Amino acid sequence: MIRDNLIKKIIFTFILLLITTLILSGCMFSGKTLTESNNGQSLSLKVNEMVQIRLESNITTGFKWNLSNETDTGIVSLISSDYKQTSTDKELVGAGGYETFTFKANSKGNTTIALTYNKPWEEGVAPLKTFKINIVVE
Repeated sequence: MIRDNLIKKIIFTFILLLITTLILSGCMFSGKTLTESNNGQSLSLKVNEMVQIRLESNITTGFKWNLSNETDTGIVSLISSDYKQTSTDKELVGAGGYETFTFKANSKGNTTIALTYNKPWEEGVAPLKTFKINIVVE
């Protein structure tokens, strides 16, 4: 009797962990992830497919990555952007991190995702860095 209850508890716990894992894995990004090493390359996507671009950044300096007008947002659209500091020490002033941009392919066509690393309020100043990826949506 006690052994049967123990086996039932173990099975219940295993099933609960399995369900939790399946639910959480559905929340993770399942598309392609690009970094600065992919700068200048081409990428083929299917309609509704997603791509993430993860670039080094340090917003404490005033610089941030900005989407250029070069990008045809009818073909690919920016779904989200996020900044995460690399250091886990929140008191570390000036620590850099990464900006992550998630794009979704909306319709067939060709475009370039172009991002510039600059201070958004400075006009007429060349960006410190640029990132471009040619996109073909099939």
